[in-house]
Amino acid sequence: MTFETLGNKENPAVLLIHGMLCTAKDCRGFGKYLADDYYVIMPTLDGHGNDGTDLLSAEGEASKILDYLRENGIDRLALIQGSSMGAEVALALYELLNAKGIPVHRCFFDGGPFFDFKPAFRRFMYVRFRNLVKIFDTDDHEEAYSKVMESGIIKFVAKDKAAEFEPMIRSITAERRSFSDSTIRNMVKICYNCKLPHFTEGEQRKMIFFHSNEEPAVKCRKRLVKAYPVAVYRGISGYAHCGLQIKKPKGYAELLKKAIKEGL
Repeated sequence: MTFETLGNKENPAVLLIHGMLCTAKDCRGFGKYLADDYYVIMPTLDGHGNDGTDLLSAEGEASKILDYLRENGIDRLALIQGSSMGAEVALALYELLNAKGIPVHRCFFDGGPFFDFKPAFRRFMYVRFRNLVKIFDTDDHEEAYSKVMESGIIKFVAKDKAAEFEPMIRSITAERRSFSDSTIRNMVKICYNCKLPHFTEGEQRKMIFFHSNEEPAVKCRKRLVKAYPVAVYRGISGYAHCGLQIKKPKGYAELLKKAIKEGL
């Protein structure tokens, strides 16, 4: 795991966790609009960079982020934000920080697929993602971009709004990358075998679950509401999965600021 930061370390800290197949640089687009007021911390999760690591679990990633916070003298967070699979990592981190007595003012989970599907479905998704990540293992970045944009997974997730993903897909295909079999299996497990930890009502009130009303991941909301009845749930129409942060990064950053200050 590696880390990037923006802003003044003396300011309140916010942590932005990217989604599946992305890296910390995919948080810069909206993170830069937070950097005037906050110290912005952006990890690249294991198995997603070129540091030779494998992604093992959401809990393992949370533990490494905790180590980084301690090593850098950060003893509280104004915000944990997680996108897509990063939302599951953010949830695991929130649980861990609560257990360690480290205050978190607000959590913002964007597009998290908080599902717990049967093994047969997870095996199916493993094959789909195994085939998808092969596209990244090339130096022909334009070909990789075209293949990803035409992939069945992008068409399923984005439906008729795949064009919104162009900046993100260009970013993640801008360099040759490989994903280990272990990383692929554990990405699928994090997304589709997600256990929802217990949180008190006070802890739930700090949690904001945000989805596009048209995205497939919104279907996990019933499960979330049952587990966290007093958390905050917000939706937006007209965007694909995590589309607001991609299409309108400044507006998305303002939404995060509002979440920190007012809780939406």
